[in-house]
Parts: sequence; structure tokens; C-alpha cells
Amino acid sequence: MAMFSDVVRRFSNSDIPTPDLLDPASVPSLRWGILGAGDIADVFIDTLKKHTQQRVVAIASKTPGKAATLAQKYGVDQTFDSYEALCDQNAIDVIYIATLPHTHLADALIAINSGKHVLIEKPSTIRAADAKVLYEAAAKAGVFAMEAMWSRYLPQASIMRKIVAQGLLGDISLIQVDFGQDNRAIARLWLPEASITQDMGIYPIAFTEQVLGLPKKITATGQLHNARSEAMASAVFEYESGARAVVTASGYSHIPTRASVSGSEGVLEVDAPFFTPSGLTLKEAVFNGTGPHWKDSTGVVGHEGLCYQANYLASYVSQGLLESPFHTHAQTIAIIGIGEEIRRQIGVEL
Repeated sequence: MAMFSDVVRRFSNSDIPTPDLLDPASVPSLRWGILGAGDIADVFIDTLKKHTQQRVVAIASKTPGKAATLAQKYGVDQTFDSYEALCDQNAIDVIYIATLPHTHLADALIAINSGKHVLIEKPSTIRAADAKVLYEAAAKAGVFAMEAMWSRYLPQASIMRKIVAQGLLGDISLIQVDFGQDNRAIARLWLPEASITQDMGIYPIAFTEQVLGLPKKITATGQLHNARSEAMASAVFEYESGARAVVTASGYSHIPTRASVSGSEGVLEVDAPFFTPSGLTLKEAVFNGTGPHWKDSTGVVGHEGLCYQANYLASYVSQGLLESPFHTHAQTIAIIGIGEEIRRQIGVEL
């Protein structure tokens, strides 16, 4: 729309769809084992207890005493200092891979080869080729495997899918999305095998893929932390439709961490941080447009939003699925491949 156009599509609260919410009581209560006992494992177990009927029955860590400490905090009976020992337990249905990204492939294969379903913390792997090996192994073993791209299972993601599917935005021309924090004090993000693009930038990349699919062209620039690690990256994606997406990820700078989807009829803005339970606004497509705002009122806040993916996983397993319809194996591999290409263009030694 032109800046001063008189022909504008106005939106009201009734235009914002109701999100699809999965009742935790409607899915099987699976028995979970956790590989890794770091911060993300702690957050995951906490939200399972608060917002699901899923049961954590065992934790394994290679660091002496770490599994026992986390188990004591949440009343988990079984602990192991070996991933193989945990995965060999018959009374476990699914394994959450909560280890460092560069070990995900090896760790997930232990679970898969033990016949266990797996939820792999994102990124599934740093390299697309490794992700392909992982998900092909799961499919061959006949077990369910899913990357923990938890943002796809949030209430606001359901609303966004409906808004796009209903064509409320018209022809989509531009996505802008970013995620940045000054994380220089977090040692794991700067290991030689780590990646800011794959660990943090995967959220913006996945957001664009959910709306526009895969780009035909990627143009990236950035700043290196060292020869094998990037400090920040920014990229423009171009699509067959003519649409563009601008994505930025930084481990050096705090940036808004918002997302927007601009179309010929409307603009969708997702509140910061866009990948956690937040809110969204559906605006008319004019300069300084306004429109109705939806706010998440479920009471699930911040990283408690990890609970949604666990409920969906239990539902998918009960249906006999081997992958998530919202985040397929092919999509997972392709998104990691985009991150890999961004890293290549900015000069990271892969």
C-alpha cells in the first residue's frame, strides 16, 4: 500500500484466529530419559513437570555427580554416568538429547540404535550432512525423531500459520527477523565446534522457512570471532515469488529479537522475543499502521514454552508418525544447510 492510500484493509480482533492448543491430558504420558544435565535439561524437566503429564524417569551425564544433582532437584529416581546405560533401559520411551550440538549426532545414534524415540535439542547438528545421517538412521530404525524447534509449537505459531494460510496478509514481500544477545561470557557458544548462526540464528532462519519455504539465493555478510567461529551474521534470502527475507543473528550484541511479515494487505509483527510465548499484532499495510494485538495468556512464560513440543511429540508417537508435520526431517536438514551456507559466505572454516 502507498503511504497515504485511501484503500486500506482494516483488521479487528475477530481477524486474529484462535490458536490450536493441545490438551496435555489428551496425549500419552511417555517415560523420558535425558542425556545431558546442563541448563537446558534443567529448564526442560521443570516445564514438563509444570505444564505436561510427561514423566522424566532417568538422567545421564558424563560429568560425575551432575546427573544426581539434577535428579535430586526434580525427584528423578534413576541416574547414569553412561548414555548407553540409560538408553538400554526398557522402561524408557523417548530420549531428550540435551548435550552440546557437536555431539548430538553420536548421542542421538546411541538412543536410536537402542530403539528409542528422540527429541534432539536444536540445532540437531552443526552440519546438514550429519543431520541427514541422523534422521535417516531414525527412519530406518522406525523410531520418531524431531528437532526441538519449540517455536513451531507455540500458540502464536498456530495463529501465524492460520493468518498466512488464510491470505490475510496478501502477497508476502518481506520478512525481517533477528536474534542477538551479548553472549561472549557463555563458553559453549565459542567452542571450535560451535556456531552462533546454527545455535542462535537457526530461530530466524526457521521463521523464514515456515512462512516462505526455502530461498533460491542467499547473500550473507558478517563478522568472525575466529577462523572457525562467527560473532554475527546477516543475510538476505531471495525467493521464487520475488519475496525477500532479512535475517540477523549476533553473539556480540543485544538486538530486538522481533519478527515481522509484510504483505500487500497486512503486516504481522511478532513480539520480542519472537521464539518464546509472547504476542503478535495484525496491522494494516500502511505507514505507521495499527491493528489488533493478541497476547499469550496461557501462563506459560519464557522457556517454559518448551513444554508444547513435548506434548506434540507424545501425540505424534501415539499416531505412529516418524516425524513432525510442523518440522519435518527434510525441513530440519535444509534449515541447517542454510546456516551452513551463511557461514561459508562470511568466511568460517567449516
